[in-house]
Amino acid sequence: MTFVTQAVLVGAAFAIYAIVLIQAGPGHQDFGVYLGAARDLWHGQQLYAAFLHHPFPDPTLRPAYIYPPAFAVLVAPLGLLPDLHAGIAWTLIEQAALAVALVIVLRWWRPSAWAVTALLCATFTFYPLWVDAVQGQANLLVLLLVTAGITGIASGHPRAGAALGAAAALKLTPVILLVWLLVDRRFREAAWMVAGIAAVTGVGAIVRFHDTLVFFGQVVPALASGTAYYANQSLAGIVRRDLTLNPYTQPWTDIAWAFLVVAVLTILLTGWWFWRTRGQPALVRSTAFIPLLPLASAVTWSHHLVILLPVIWLAAVAIAGREWPVAPTLVLAGVLVLFDVVSRWPVGPQFNRPGFRLAQTADPIVFLVANSLFFATLILFLAAPWLLRSR
Repeated sequence: MTFVTQAVLVGAAFAIYAIVLIQAGPGHQDFGVYLGAARDLWHGQQLYAAFLHHPFPDPTLRPAYIYPPAFAVLVAPLGLLPDLHAGIAWTLIEQAALAVALVIVLRWWRPSAWAVTALLCATFTFYPLWVDAVQGQANLLVLLLVTAGITGIASGHPRAGAALGAAAALKLTPVILLVWLLVDRRFREAAWMVAGIAAVTGVGAIVRFHDTLVFFGQVVPALASGTAYYANQSLAGIVRRDLTLNPYTQPWTDIAWAFLVVAVLTILLTGWWFWRTRGQPALVRSTAFIPLLPLASAVTWSHHLVILLPVIWLAAVAIAGREWPVAPTLVLAGVLVLFDVVSRWPVGPQFNRPGFRLAQTADPIVFLVANSLFFATLILFLAAPWLLRSR
């Protein structure tokens, strides 16, 4: 009977996710941008012309290619396929990356049946994963590289740091993991991570040297300032919406040194992680550090939060190993409710309607719901050392 219950729960969750994938189809907004960059490579076109010459003033919202040249090289083979076949292939690649990341965790921990049930159900119903699938994003490749990197390092293989470097070279935010390696005095692993960044970036530079200069010289600085756009669920996004004049919200006040607030809060969060995880195994420390990536990033859209899945997976395994104590079980369940339910709750005026800008900061319920992905990430970060402990 227990097995049947577990199978029904996992089957129902997987069926929901399958429906999401089917409804998304082979055409994806963001993958279309990747595919365009791949074809620009084959045709000798500049990768960042659309970004640099787009009239929209907020660079983070321009519908143009904004990733390193190495990523365009990675997807270049898909540029030779028709749109339909390329979209299907990309979906299969991304879902295979998710499956391999899951297998890595399951082989590492060998969790109980109920733990496997919990983490699979949490995965297939994870709203940021749905967004990632619908938009055709590349975050599951980054998820796989980060999962392989931290588990490899925790297993005593310094060369696994190269996987973290590859992740950072494809999407810049994982470079923050260098802080974990340096603070933990894992200098060999940090060296391998830097080598991974250099190797992948070097491939892009060999293929497109000028585009590499443009990316680091113009694209990255334009994106680094972040945005106050309401969907930005990073710490910088919250601060900019509430403490600076911007075109998207009515802030509480306007301060010229808001960037210092972000820097100080990020340092305090890093200190919290260091204090709460001291003396813990490497895998616990690294996993507990992961939520700092979307918190400290200049821009965090909902689909970026799939990087939190290893934290949820290992927390479920650890809690199951302690026979599901009430408090941590409820906290993890509550975090998932924030991610999957509250974040989708339509409250307040609709976007671009009168009163929308003001409600984002003046209405407490709208403020909490609109920023629920940020608060869920923050709670997961603060609770992770407790959720991940083995006893």
